Amino acid sequence: MSVADSPTYEVQERGDHLEVRGVSRREVLEALRLHAEVQVVRAARVAEVRDNLVQTLMAKNVSLIPPASLAQAQRLAAHRDALLATPAYTHESLQQVRGDARESSTRTWLSRRKDARELFTVKHDGRTIIPAFQLDANAEPRPELQPVLQTLIDAGVQSWALWTWLTAPTSLLSGEIPEQLVRSNPQRVLRAAQRFAAANAA
Repeated sequence: MSVADSPTYEVQERGDHLEVRGVSRREVLEALRLHAEVQVVRAARVAEVRDNLVQTLMAKNVSLIPPASLAQAQRLAAHRDALLATPAYTHESLQQVRGDARESSTRTWLSRRKDARELFTVKHDGRTIIPAFQLDANAEPRPELQPVLQTLIDAGVQSWALWTWLTAPTSLLSGEIPEQLVRSNPQRVLRAAQRFAAANAA
């Protein structure tokens, strides 16, 4: 059949439906069925082409990650490794330090301190890590750190970002480390935390 011999039809929108003239109901249903089959074949073909492309790139040792993203991920991994090398507790080690009879008691205590924004934790390799700097010699939350923690946590600063800001030199404190300076100048550190929180929320 040539193009000139092809059946002609007219499609019009009628509110919430379409009206097709020039073809039968059976022909419309057949066309819809064929369209659905074409979509399935097309999706399978796209997946096949994508998989072949990935395999080709891998065989040719072509990096699938942009260099900038890879470098950023490497820096982040190195930074987190550095944080993990500093003193920190797990549930088990904190239980021992606190002298709790059961680990469940330690978990309950920690959960309540977190809810009160007196402590924070991070997740690493499926384990909960409690940075040790936020606890005193008796494994209790450091009182001078509480307003700073609450300010930052309320502003959405959590986990690794919170650990980083509290333990790294910051220009907001002329290169001082917040968790160290807070011992001698808590108000100054609190003001710096408030400025950081405001910038983080912006």
